[in-house]
Amino acid sequence: MASSRRWRGVVSFIRDWVGPFNSAHGMAPEELDEVLRAKSLSLPTALREWYLLAAGWSQGGLNVWIRPQELAAADGMICILTDTDGITEWGIRAAEPDIEDPPVFFLQKTPEIDFQSFTSFVAAMIINDVIFASATDPVELNPGAACAGLTCIISSRVGNFYAEAALDAAPSVVMFAYPGNGPASGKSRTPAGHALLERFRLIST
Repeated sequence: MASSRRWRGVVSFIRDWVGPFNSAHGMAPEELDEVLRAKSLSLPTALREWYLLAAGWSQGGLNVWIRPQELAAADGMICILTDTDGITEWGIRAAEPDIEDPPVFFLQKTPEIDFQSFTSFVAAMIINDVIFASATDPVELNPGAACAGLTCIISSRVGNFYAEAALDAAPSVVMFAYPGNGPASGKSRTPAGHALLERFRLIST
Protein backbone atom coordinates (compact mmCIF):
# COMPACT_ATOMS: atom_id res chain seq x y z
CA MET A 1 0.00 0.00 0.00
CA ALA A 2 2.91 2.36 0.70
CA SER A 3 3.85 2.17 -2.97
CA SER A 4 0.30 2.70 -4.26
CA ARG A 5 -0.47 5.71 -6.43
CA ARG A 6 -2.38 7.36 -3.58
CA TRP A 7 0.33 7.08 -0.93
CA ARG A 8 3.74 6.70 -2.56
CA GLY A 9 4.35 10.47 -2.63
CA VAL A 10 3.45 10.94 1.03
CA VAL A 11 5.48 7.92 2.14
CA SER A 12 8.51 9.01 0.09
CA PHE A 13 8.28 12.51 1.55
CA ILE A 14 8.15 11.16 5.11
CA ARG A 15 11.21 9.01 4.50
CA ASP A 16 13.14 11.88 2.86
CA TRP A 17 12.20 14.66 5.28
CA VAL A 18 10.98 13.15 8.56
CA GLY A 19 12.51 9.75 9.17
CA PRO A 20 11.95 5.99 8.91
CA PHE A 21 8.49 4.82 7.96
CA ASN A 22 7.57 1.16 7.50
CA SER A 23 4.92 -1.45 8.23
CA ALA A 24 5.69 -1.28 11.95
CA HIS A 25 3.94 2.11 12.00
CA GLY A 26 0.71 0.66 10.64
CA MET A 27 -2.18 -1.48 11.80
CA ALA A 28 -3.50 -4.86 10.69
CA PRO A 29 -6.81 -4.75 8.77
CA GLU A 30 -8.43 -7.16 11.21
CA GLU A 31 -7.44 -5.00 14.18
CA LEU A 32 -8.81 -1.85 12.55
CA ASP A 33 -12.06 -3.62 11.67
CA GLU A 34 -12.48 -4.76 15.26
CA VAL A 35 -11.95 -1.24 16.59
CA LEU A 36 -14.41 0.29 14.12
CA ARG A 37 -17.09 -2.35 14.80
CA ALA A 38 -16.89 -1.63 18.51
CA LYS A 39 -17.52 2.04 17.75
CA SER A 40 -20.15 1.42 15.03
CA LEU A 41 -18.07 3.52 12.65
CA SER A 42 -17.35 3.17 8.94
CA LEU A 43 -14.45 5.02 7.33
CA PRO A 44 -13.87 6.16 3.74
CA THR A 45 -11.30 4.15 1.80
CA ALA A 46 -8.55 6.78 1.91
CA LEU A 47 -8.82 7.28 5.67
CA ARG A 48 -8.93 3.55 6.26
CA GLU A 49 -5.78 3.09 4.16
CA TRP A 50 -3.98 5.84 6.08
CA TYR A 51 -4.68 4.09 9.37
CA LEU A 52 -3.46 0.79 7.96
CA LEU A 53 -0.23 2.59 7.01
CA ALA A 54 0.24 4.97 9.92
CA ALA A 55 -2.03 4.23 12.90
CA GLY A 56 1.01 4.02 15.16
CA TRP A 57 3.07 6.78 13.56
CA SER A 58 3.72 10.13 15.22
CA GLN A 59 5.09 12.92 13.06
CA GLY A 60 6.36 14.69 16.15
CA GLY A 61 5.32 18.24 15.30
CA LEU A 62 2.33 20.47 15.92
CA ASN A 63 -0.23 18.04 14.54
CA VAL A 64 -1.60 15.03 16.39
CA TRP A 65 -3.46 12.30 14.47
CA ILE A 66 -6.44 10.85 16.30
CA ARG A 67 -5.81 7.14 16.83
CA PRO A 68 -8.48 4.68 15.62
CA GLN A 69 -9.21 3.73 19.23
CA GLU A 70 -10.07 7.39 19.95
CA LEU A 71 -12.30 8.08 16.94
CA ALA A 72 -15.85 9.21 17.68
CA ALA A 73 -18.71 10.85 15.83
CA ALA A 74 -19.99 14.13 17.28
CA ASP A 75 -22.34 16.65 15.67
CA GLY A 76 -22.17 14.67 12.43
CA MET A 77 -18.38 14.87 12.18
CA ILE A 78 -15.46 12.56 12.99
CA CYS A 79 -12.41 14.45 14.27
CA ILE A 80 -9.26 13.00 12.70
CA LEU A 81 -6.52 15.48 13.61
CA THR A 82 -5.88 18.10 16.26
CA ASP A 83 -2.88 20.08 17.54
CA THR A 84 -0.70 19.47 20.57
CA ASP A 85 -2.90 21.81 22.65
CA GLY A 86 -6.16 20.24 21.46
CA ILE A 87 -7.45 23.60 20.22
CA THR A 88 -7.63 23.29 16.43
CA GLU A 89 -9.41 20.28 14.91
CA TRP A 90 -10.12 18.84 11.47
CA GLY A 91 -12.58 16.12 10.55
CA ILE A 92 -14.74 14.41 7.96
CA ARG A 93 -18.52 13.97 7.75
CA ALA A 94 -19.58 10.82 9.59
CA ALA A 95 -22.39 10.18 7.12
CA GLU A 96 -20.12 9.95 4.04
CA PRO A 97 -18.15 6.68 4.42
CA ASP A 98 -18.83 5.80 0.76
CA ILE A 99 -16.92 8.83 -0.56
CA GLU A 100 -13.52 7.28 -1.30
CA ASP A 101 -11.36 10.36 -0.65
CA PRO A 102 -13.64 12.82 1.19
CA PRO A 103 -13.17 16.53 1.84
CA VAL A 104 -11.71 17.53 5.20
CA PHE A 105 -13.39 20.20 7.30
CA PHE A 106 -11.94 22.73 9.67
CA LEU A 107 -14.06 22.08 12.75
CA GLN A 108 -15.58 25.16 14.31
CA LYS A 109 -19.13 26.24 15.15
CA THR A 110 -19.96 25.90 11.45
CA PRO A 111 -17.52 23.40 9.87
CA GLU A 112 -15.88 24.66 6.70
CA ILE A 113 -14.16 22.65 3.97
CA ASP A 114 -10.42 23.16 4.33
CA PHE A 115 -9.14 20.54 1.85
CA GLN A 116 -10.94 18.97 -1.07
CA SER A 117 -9.60 15.49 -0.32
CA PHE A 118 -8.29 13.56 2.65
CA THR A 119 -5.20 12.53 0.68
CA SER A 120 -4.18 16.15 0.06
CA PHE A 121 -4.89 16.94 3.72
CA VAL A 122 -2.47 14.25 4.92
CA ALA A 123 0.31 15.54 2.68
CA ALA A 124 -0.33 19.15 3.66
CA MET A 125 -0.26 18.47 7.40
CA ILE A 126 3.02 16.58 7.11
CA ILE A 127 4.61 19.29 4.94
CA ASN A 128 3.27 21.96 7.30
CA ASP A 129 5.03 20.34 10.25
CA VAL A 130 8.26 20.03 8.27
CA ILE A 131 8.16 23.75 7.50
CA PHE A 132 6.93 25.18 10.78
CA ALA A 133 7.47 22.66 13.58
CA SER A 134 10.91 21.15 13.09
CA ALA A 135 14.12 22.10 14.88
CA THR A 136 15.14 24.78 12.37
CA ASP A 137 13.09 27.84 11.52
CA PRO A 138 11.70 28.24 8.00
CA VAL A 139 13.09 30.84 5.64
CA GLU A 140 10.74 33.82 5.40
CA LEU A 141 10.28 34.68 1.75
CA ASN A 142 9.06 37.66 -0.20
CA PRO A 143 5.33 37.59 -0.98
CA GLY A 144 4.68 35.66 -4.18
CA ALA A 145 8.06 33.93 -4.06
CA ALA A 146 6.67 30.40 -4.13
CA CYS A 147 4.52 30.83 -7.21
CA ALA A 148 7.44 32.58 -8.94
CA GLY A 149 9.47 29.40 -9.14
CA LEU A 150 7.73 26.30 -7.79
CA THR A 151 4.66 24.24 -8.55
CA CYS A 152 1.57 24.31 -6.35
CA ILE A 153 1.02 20.73 -5.20
CA ILE A 154 -1.77 21.26 -2.63
CA SER A 155 -4.38 24.00 -2.28
CA SER A 156 -6.36 24.71 0.87
CA ARG A 157 -8.71 27.31 2.25
CA VAL A 158 -5.91 29.23 3.94
CA GLY A 159 -3.07 28.91 1.43
CA ASN A 160 -1.06 26.75 -0.94
CA PHE A 161 1.82 24.31 -0.61
CA TYR A 162 4.58 24.32 -3.22
CA ALA A 163 7.54 22.12 -4.19
CA GLU A 164 10.03 22.04 -7.03
CA ALA A 165 9.28 18.36 -7.69
CA ALA A 166 6.59 15.78 -6.97
CA LEU A 167 6.69 14.38 -3.45
CA ASP A 168 7.90 10.99 -4.65
CA ALA A 169 10.67 12.65 -6.70
CA ALA A 170 12.56 13.76 -3.56
CA PRO A 171 11.98 17.53 -3.62
CA SER A 172 14.71 19.55 -1.95
CA VAL A 173 12.46 22.56 -1.25
CA VAL A 174 8.91 22.88 0.08
CA MET A 175 7.00 26.10 0.76
CA PHE A 176 3.74 27.38 2.13
CA ALA A 177 2.24 30.64 0.87
CA TYR A 178 -0.85 32.47 2.04
CA PRO A 179 -3.45 33.39 -0.60
CA GLY A 180 -2.84 36.12 -3.14
CA ASN A 181 0.42 37.93 -2.63
CA GLY A 182 0.67 36.93 1.02
CA PRO A 183 3.75 35.87 3.00
CA ALA A 184 5.58 32.66 2.11
CA SER A 185 7.79 30.35 4.16
CA GLY A 186 10.05 27.58 2.95
CA LYS A 187 12.34 24.82 4.07
CA SER A 188 15.13 23.03 2.20
CA ARG A 189 17.19 19.90 2.83
CA THR A 190 20.09 20.24 0.35
CA PRO A 191 22.72 22.89 -0.45
CA ALA A 192 21.02 23.50 -3.80
CA GLY A 193 17.73 23.92 -1.98
CA HIS A 194 19.23 26.46 0.40
CA ALA A 195 20.56 28.43 -2.56
CA LEU A 196 17.12 28.37 -4.19
CA LEU A 197 15.50 29.70 -1.03
CA GLU A 198 18.02 32.51 -0.84
CA ARG A 199 17.11 33.46 -4.40
CA PHE A 200 13.42 33.49 -3.51
CA ARG A 201 14.16 35.58 -0.45
CA LEU A 202 15.66 38.23 -2.69
CA ILE A 203 12.86 38.32 -5.28
CA SER A 204 11.42 41.82 -5.36
CA THR A 205 7.76 42.17 -4.45
